[in-house]
Amino acid sequence: MTVTMKKILFLGLIISLIIISCTQQEVKSPIEGVWQQVGFSSVSGDTVTNYKLPSPELGSQIKTWSKNYFTFIGTMKIDTTDIDLYGSGTYTLNGDKYEENIIYHNDKTLIKTKYKALLEIRNDTLIQKGVLLDDWTLPRQYGIEKYVRLD
Repeated sequence: MTVTMKKILFLGLIISLIIISCTQQEVKSPIEGVWQQVGFSSVSGDTVTNYKLPSPELGSQIKTWSKNYFTFIGTMKIDTTDIDLYGSGTYTLNGDKYEENIIYHNDKTLIKTKYKALLEIRNDTLIQKGVLLDDWTLPRQYGIEKYVRLD
C-alpha cells in the first residue's frame, strides 16, 4: 500500500468517525415530554387525602419538561373562583432527586425560590413528592402529584 493510499484511508476513517459522532442522538431524560396531572394527594402524618384530576370541581394541569426547563399551566377552583396556575424555570434531576429553580409563577412569592421533590417514574406515570427538607427527606406534611405522559 502506498503512502498516498494510507493517507486517503486514514482521512476516510477520520471523516467517518466525525460523521458517526455527529449523528449520535443525545440521551433524553425520562421526564422530558408533556404530562397531564391526574391526581394529587395531601399527606399529613398518617392521614392521606386523595384528589382525582382533571375535575370540574378541582381543575386541571399540564406540565412539560425539556432538557433543562419545565413549565406548567392549568386552573384550580377554590369555592366558585377559577384561579389560573402557571410557572416555569430550570430544573435538575439527579437520580430521584428533583429541584426546580422557579423563574415565573402565578404566586409571585415563589419567584426566585427552589422547590425540591422526589420523582419516580413507573412506565407512563410520574409521581412527584415534595416539598422536601434540606436532607431530601419528607416532612410530616407534604404533597404528592401524579402525572401521565401525553406524548
